[in-house]
Amino acid sequence: MPFNYITVSASSDLFAPATRAFGDILVIGKGAIGGVATDARPFTYPGDAEKAYPKGTTKLTDKVETSTKTAVAAMKFPVGATVAIGKDDAVEVRTIAAATDVTGGKSTWTLDDNLTKPHAVDDPVIALGVSDLAASISLAFQQTPPPTKVWGLEVAFDTPVWADAFTAAEDVPAQIVVLANTPLNETPTTSHPVDLLAKHVIKVSNSGGDGSERIGVAMLDRTLTQTKQIALNKGSVHDNRMVLVAHRSDDDVAAAVAGVIAGYEPHISLLLKPISIDMTTLFTAAEIDAYYAASINWVTSPVLLPGHGLYLGEGLTANPGTKKYIDIVRTLDDISFRVKATLIEAVGDVRIDRPGLRTVVTLVQGALSPLVSRGVIESYDIHIPLLVLLERDRATLSAEELQLISNGRSGRNVDMDIAVVYAGVVHQIAVKLVLKG
Repeated sequence: MPFNYITVSASSDLFAPATRAFGDILVIGKGAIGGVATDARPFTYPGDAEKAYPKGTTKLTDKVETSTKTAVAAMKFPVGATVAIGKDDAVEVRTIAAATDVTGGKSTWTLDDNLTKPHAVDDPVIALGVSDLAASISLAFQQTPPPTKVWGLEVAFDTPVWADAFTAAEDVPAQIVVLANTPLNETPTTSHPVDLLAKHVIKVSNSGGDGSERIGVAMLDRTLTQTKQIALNKGSVHDNRMVLVAHRSDDDVAAAVAGVIAGYEPHISLLLKPISIDMTTLFTAAEIDAYYAASINWVTSPVLLPGHGLYLGEGLTANPGTKKYIDIVRTLDDISFRVKATLIEAVGDVRIDRPGLRTVVTLVQGALSPLVSRGVIESYDIHIPLLVLLERDRATLSAEELQLISNGRSGRNVDMDIAVVYAGVVHQIAVKLVLKG
């Protein structure tokens, strides 16, 4: 072995900034009938959500004879629920026409038709269909392109405590939050779940941890008049972190829209993006104008697009202000996270001098330049006031400017301004067609 005066053992310790998903969804809602609040769970396949949040099960507490519409069960099921009563070959499917509570936690059901077979005590009763929470998660996954991950957060079926659910939601790494099958309407008149949703996304985005910025999606109650629907865009809901959508469908359109948003990168506009729901009746031109003026999105089927599919008519936030479109909000959140995730490398290591602050500028350039190359943003400008002073000859600085340098160094604090030029996509084109002879 040759003699070495100097031995170097090389290793790699490259810094890779953190990344976050841009389209993970959190669906908060009711799971199984009689279910209680549970912790948030992630899903990448809708079938897993259906197993985690079934429609509901109970059992008979009294023997059931033939030719009767009455059954006594251990739990009250909602009127209109379709249930399978019995086991093996004796299973019968009926719909609950009425239900009343009795002593001992039991519930007496009146069915839509007579039972033709006897059923013993403790025979199973299974609610058919899918719970609200599982159905909303499934509908979000049905969009094209679909989301990568959808979280489910279950609230108690009979007495949901929404405030507790939103507190638990603060720690869920999701960027889009939606309430399962919960339209914005006039009931309840105060502390409506959608209003609490709006307050949640505003609070977490403004004062939560780094990377926790999020938006909320809600649908309007299709049974209300348009005037009443528009009047509900007020208070906390009237914010650029909320997306409201009008529709004429029995599906959970809010979950579907959340799935559409999650399928695209933040800078992609939602305008005319396809949505998979069942809706046969469209809005009139006058109704669309009213929704647009009220910053409410709608579902449409443009004649110029082949196939007569359903599309989002706009990509508006609930409060236009300076952020009229939801892609602006999501892009700012994305850029903010990228910059912070890159600059964390400088905290604790880079010194407040010319080389150090130039390093900070280089780090930010490394985060933003790829966005320019990809066409996400058009350009950017980075300005550090303290670096401007440090670049000058010290003899030319005033006493006040020298004090600013001293304050920055002693306080270990550096201010930076980043200006980003974001070129939105075309939403409307005005064409003047002239025919000349």
